[in-house]
Amino acid sequence: MEEIIDDFESWLKNYTPVEIDYYATFDSDTGKVTAVGPSYAFTDEPHKVAIDREMAELILEGKINVHSCIIDMRSNTLEIAEIKSVFKIDDVLHRIISKEWTDIEKPDIYITYDRSKKSLKFQMTEEFSGTYKLDKQFQPVVQRKIYWDGETVMNFLITDYNDPNILHKMISLKISDLIAASKTFRSLDLPETFSVYTRRIFKNYVIEIK
Repeated sequence: MEEIIDDFESWLKNYTPVEIDYYATFDSDTGKVTAVGPSYAFTDEPHKVAIDREMAELILEGKINVHSCIIDMRSNTLEIAEIKSVFKIDDVLHRIISKEWTDIEKPDIYITYDRSKKSLKFQMTEEFSGTYKLDKQFQPVVQRKIYWDGETVMNFLITDYNDPNILHKMISLKISDLIAASKTFRSLDLPETFSVYTRRIFKNYVIEIK
């Protein structure tokens, strides 16, 4: 008996739990997540992406509704969208990068500031039925569904350069404002250098200053 106990204690000391990989399966036409679970449950499933354990557990515990989850098929990542209240990609202020400094080729939201007209124009990409035209290399454009309610408000903070604490102006608009239309704010006399911050709803934002 003593030897058996010793063997068990030795095994226990050297035991390393097997890491479980989690996956989400999804509808390849809409991106809607259909199920979440350990990898061995989906060995024959062609449409699946790996997700982190924390996210998987929140979904399996019912803290996040699986029907609110979608897969961004451009990046193969899981995102969450509610119909009435948005669970944002992140909840920290995100500085929108200038066109001349970014390698983003397919922006979701495109902002143009015209110094001579003192106007700030917002457009959503044509992928989401907006007015911003993508380069020829991305044609023909495959329409993507917006999973957020059109009444969802996007706030943009115009601040000192690289300093969100010095606010010059806050601009708000709804997603629905950018469907098949652009939104322009005029009489904006902004500093020579400034930054625009937002809490991201879409993934890729770009600003061009003319």
